[in-house]
Amino acid sequence: MAVAEETQGLTHPLEILNVAQVDDAGGEHIECQMTANYLVDLHKSGLLSLTGNIRPAHMEGKRLMGKTKIKVNKWTTELLANEAIIGNISVRLDPTKSDYEVWFDDETGQQNLTINSGVLDCAVDSLSRIKAILAAADNPLGSFDLSTRFQVRIWMLDDALAKKVATIYNTRGDKVNDSTAKYAYSETKEQELARRLVNGSEHLGQDNIEVLSNSVSASSHKLTAYNTISRAIETSWKGGPVTQADVEAQSSWLISAWDSLVKVRPEYGKLSTPARQAQRKNTIATSAVVIYGLVGAMSKMYTDHVDPEVAFKAIAAKDEDDFFAWDNPIWMAKGIVTPSGSGNGGYGTRNSFPSRRAAINVLCEAMGLDADDDE
Repeated sequence: MAVAEETQGLTHPLEILNVAQVDDAGGEHIECQMTANYLVDLHKSGLLSLTGNIRPAHMEGKRLMGKTKIKVNKWTTELLANEAIIGNISVRLDPTKSDYEVWFDDETGQQNLTINSGVLDCAVDSLSRIKAILAAADNPLGSFDLSTRFQVRIWMLDDALAKKVATIYNTRGDKVNDSTAKYAYSETKEQELARRLVNGSEHLGQDNIEVLSNSVSASSHKLTAYNTISRAIETSWKGGPVTQADVEAQSSWLISAWDSLVKVRPEYGKLSTPARQAQRKNTIATSAVVIYGLVGAMSKMYTDHVDPEVAFKAIAAKDEDDFFAWDNPIWMAKGIVTPSGSGNGGYGTRNSFPSRRAAINVLCEAMGLDADDDE
């Protein structure tokens, strides 16, 4: 399929060459290829409007914020590096407000689309990706290859059908959970550290870490979910890996530190199902908030050049008065453990940002490490 060529100052009639018609949503629509430069020219010429999207974050005149802003910025950065995964782009042409024809050129043997009036918009999908393409094209770094080709579907839908398709696109199907996604592919150096730790430690691996969901059941023999370890490293690890050499060195350190941890706290290694269930009943050692705390403490050991073999001895397992016992008053005093509210005298843990920070500080103090004020 030929690519729509870059043309400055596009006007009606707009001719898009070598298109294909597809059947979807009860009608015929157009598939074609466009370069980044062509998409930019369409927008600059007023023939591609950034309007109509159903997401509140994209409402006209509203500044991008939150997850949508993060998503657009991430795509922009990847486009500037010319390594973005964009997939198919969707735009919409309202047949009730435009004049167009699909025709066959006998000379070239190609099917073409001519739009005599009407504007393409983003009523179906892809506005975040289109905004990222426009931002990358406008970035002063100038590294984005504007000849990059994208597969584009032009949906021929009126407003009612466009809303229906947009709703199905944005609501149908479940997103892959974070544990599965991060275990499969690491987007950041910290995520890669987590994956290397889990894969490289003899105490972890898929038989002890849940990689298919974001939690483990109370009856499971597994230590924790992968996303717990990954998020703990993403938020609490202060090693600041930049190069691949940093990742290799720091992941090796983490694997060795985990060996030292298991020597004094066997529950951070592999246990039988009955042993794991008993451990969860007796201590908070393997709760998500404590794992966050341990990673934060390991970060202090790494940055302050403290030997984990020495530091972890302070929290060694004991038959009585175990540091991680549910009834150790320090956990409730710091808001990490709270009454369960069930009326049977049980306890639960809080996994909020303040409680994670408190867990880091409690563990650092117990092991004689200097806790940072902003931990």
